[in-house]
Amino acid sequence: MASVSTPELWYIRLPDGRVLRVRSTETLRRFLKSGRIPWDSRVRRDPDEAWLPLIAVPEFADLVPKENGESAPDATPTPEAPTTTAELKALGLRGLVEELFNAFESTLQRPKLTTAALTGLGIGITLLVANVTVAIAPEWVWCTYLAAGFVILLLFNICTSILAQLTTLELSRFRPAHFDEVQGGAFLYAVRLTGAKAVIGVSLFGLAFLLRSLQTWIAPSDGAIPNPAIDIVLNILHAGSLILEAICCPVIGYATLMMGPIYVVEDHSIGRGIYEWVGMLREHLGRIYLYQAIAFTFAAILALPVVLPILLAFGLTGGGLRDLRIGEAVPFFLLIGVALTPMLAYLLVAHVFIYLNLRYEFFYSARER
Repeated sequence: MASVSTPELWYIRLPDGRVLRVRSTETLRRFLKSGRIPWDSRVRRDPDEAWLPLIAVPEFADLVPKENGESAPDATPTPEAPTTTAELKALGLRGLVEELFNAFESTLQRPKLTTAALTGLGIGITLLVANVTVAIAPEWVWCTYLAAGFVILLLFNICTSILAQLTTLELSRFRPAHFDEVQGGAFLYAVRLTGAKAVIGVSLFGLAFLLRSLQTWIAPSDGAIPNPAIDIVLNILHAGSLILEAICCPVIGYATLMMGPIYVVEDHSIGRGIYEWVGMLREHLGRIYLYQAIAFTFAAILALPVVLPILLAFGLTGGGLRDLRIGEAVPFFLLIGVALTPMLAYLLVAHVFIYLNLRYEFFYSARER
């Protein structure tokens, strides 16, 4: 991603395997002269380039130690300003966990919170309309829920598009972004996201529906006990449908959150975005699971103080959900929609951090601004 990389950015792989990032050539030269970076490390300028030994890089040729073990001229450490933590950072798991904490500060900005609040309010209104419609015309329940689901998905994708653009601009320029800097393609990104998620959702749930339908077609229609061969096939189909249904929700959840950065940062078409998404899932499945588990934990902590009082006020804890009268449904859905603002904003912002770390080994510190 060109907007994140800078002409002076260097990645350093230390002999112990840790990957560091330095923001300028001069800073890296200072670290080499002071001995903070060992000479058997490797460097590169771009995540897609091969690692090169330091002694083979022209920018540092004059600093290479002499064969007799003495340091090159100008190797004596000179007084220097204290090194900020932003200049040298460890990447990988430790770096990402720290970045997820930094995502809190990135989330708590007015443009992002305003976007998330309006989206949450829109989702609450959509759920309210669906709830009232089902109460009035129960025969239209499936059509109502499908329409509500589509509207919620579109609102979510518009919010994803805006927050991903704001966060990407912030990370590339090391300063807060503003609404007037967001490109006019927010709706186009939302359409691409909606199309991609629809393709994935229809494929997964369609396959699950097909497996269940096959069981109905193969099973004896008269209720008789099937022969052993058919019984084995039925058991295999039943087990396969259960496994597929169990993984559908996590996969859809991953697609819903990770696809935003893929389409916004890379500006992919629908097909190319799905291809990149599958590639990331195949290459980083374990790390993605761990990172998302941490992100969801942080998001739940953010949401609990505002959601729990609402549930307690409406008596929706302990005994489970109950039917709400119209006078209860209106404030409940509106309050819940707004209460989800910090959780929604944080998850979308954090997944931009996660994507950039996985795709570009990009590390950001809020203290750099």
